[in-house]
Amino acid sequence: GRLKKVEICKSCAQAKNVCQVCIYDLQYGLPVKVRDRVLREAGSGSATSAVPQSMANRSWYTAQQERALAQGQNLVGEVNALAAAKLEEMANMKPRYERNMAKLCSFFARGECNRGANCPFRHEMPRDRNDPMSQQNTKDRFYGTNDPVANKVLGRQRRREEAAKKEDADGYDKARATLYLRFQGDAPYPNLTEPDIRDQFYSFGEIVSVRIQADRGQAFVEYTQPEAAELAIASMNRKSLLDREIQVKWARAPKRGDGDGPKRGEEESAGGTPASSFVKPIAPPGGVSKTHVIPKGMIAIKPPAHVAAIAAARRNNSAGGSSAVNVPRPGGGAIRRIGTDAAKRVAAPSKPYYPSADPSRLGTKAPNP
Repeated sequence: GRLKKVEICKSCAQAKNVCQVCIYDLQYGLPVKVRDRVLREAGSGSATSAVPQSMANRSWYTAQQERALAQGQNLVGEVNALAAAKLEEMANMKPRYERNMAKLCSFFARGECNRGANCPFRHEMPRDRNDPMSQQNTKDRFYGTNDPVANKVLGRQRRREEAAKKEDADGYDKARATLYLRFQGDAPYPNLTEPDIRDQFYSFGEIVSVRIQADRGQAFVEYTQPEAAELAIASMNRKSLLDREIQVKWARAPKRGDGDGPKRGEEESAGGTPASSFVKPIAPPGGVSKTHVIPKGMIAIKPPAHVAAIAAARRNNSAGGSSAVNVPRPGGGAIRRIGTDAAKRVAAPSKPYYPSADPSRLGTKAPNP
């Protein structure tokens, strides 16, 4: 194959963990701008390295980096699990063979090449000058400032997220800590069991429950924490389960005011009622008796006289009758509004409430009213 041209030095490549030729991340195959943005959004901002652009500062940073690498250390922090899962989902480790292709033939672009099939250069027209992909350079790729390839990758990811939000924009909100998984393709689906799901999803957090709908090839997994569900979605989406690709998303919570509404994947029955609606229990044979029957072996306890009088008075009042028993009304009697008479009774005391406000403590006498 063709010899590859080295664009940056070994120290700079180690500082950014990128390839010296294509300047893509060595682990995920992404541009530096994409990788650093995902790390910052996922809470791993310490895992990014800001290399100085001036010559003096860059030399000092390179010396510090080489000293740390010689001692087995690194100047950047560790990547958390959520950031690693998101980067793994966006990873592109396919080989880029276009870098090994021959250069464009400038004579063919002008229509003057007479070599034909024997020309060692490519007979293709160059990109338009106004095309952002034709304005790539090494410095922008390394620092992640104005990289058109990174902007293209981020735009594709943003459109994918907007499509997922639009899919759930029919009045439903995502569940708090429940995810929804489904096999891709049509039936027949693999024989999905609860141990199969727990073996794949237990490492992300504590699982509360697993509900499987084997005939539809889908299941619901509920975690104790929303962070565990988010990590499981980012890690297992478009992965393989039982030798078949699965789609993992947030489960949809019921609509506001509809506690028995269907979740993602649950269909409604023919009558328009959700399949998981609540069914009231059937009354026992003979109906429900409103009279209390004391079981055998138990003795009825009579209430005290004043309690029985109060209960009888309440029954008479509810039936529209009157009782001669002088029973106080519940709650301490009628509610009285505070008026002028009550204000006189609740007047301030003649002596001050706080001892520090008493003039007699300082040896003086209070003035006569």
